[in-house]
Amino acid sequence: RGRSAILVRLKEVGIENPGEYISFHALRTHSQLNNVPITELIYVHSKLLIADDRVVICGSANINDRSMIGKRDSEIAAIITDNEFEDGRMNGKKYPSGVFAGRLRKFLFKEHLGLLDPDAERMPIDIIDPVVDQFWNGMWKRFSTRNTEIYDEVFKCIPNDKVKSFANLRKYQEEEPPLLKTDPDIASKRLLNIQGNLVDLPLEFLNKEVLTPPGTSKEGLIPTSVWT
Repeated sequence: RGRSAILVRLKEVGIENPGEYISFHALRTHSQLNNVPITELIYVHSKLLIADDRVVICGSANINDRSMIGKRDSEIAAIITDNEFEDGRMNGKKYPSGVFAGRLRKFLFKEHLGLLDPDAERMPIDIIDPVVDQFWNGMWKRFSTRNTEIYDEVFKCIPNDKVKSFANLRKYQEEEPPLLKTDPDIASKRLLNIQGNLVDLPLEFLNKEVLTPPGTSKEGLIPTSVWT
């Protein structure tokens, strides 16, 4: 958020719809506890970057200067650059895909889209080309949006884009109850339509609130450089 946010910066340089090129997601799962459906976000502490199906950065270091500059945080990461390639595609054109990076990216796509689950609905999903519209909008973003909508209907998950302030949060929690409370049987059936663990990241959550620490607090007195 703010002037330095990547979406704002992309619009400032003339990209009217950054969503055509970049999207933000989280991972969510569901299960049962004492025969009651429950859900929680999946928090993966490891950091991973896969660039162009050719380069991989993987480790505990955040993908920023603070962690990767080598003289600040006590973190470690490995960079793997492919020198063996196999036939791939990017935006509908032939592309030399790295054997390690490309296969890792495709495995993770299968995991996030639920294609590793033997009980999942079998669909002719081509994950080789991550750029082509048929995959980007027709599969990746569509699956994520559908999963998000089902979770919100069943659980009324927080954080949520419908909640833009603390006042909205109280109202959202007090108004119409989630489907899990009003009709548990239908809620359980709706969860069967979840595929994979990909969901939309709620970028609008509490966007009307100022979440920076007050200047008089101990956190507010510390220079910003400490956190970046």
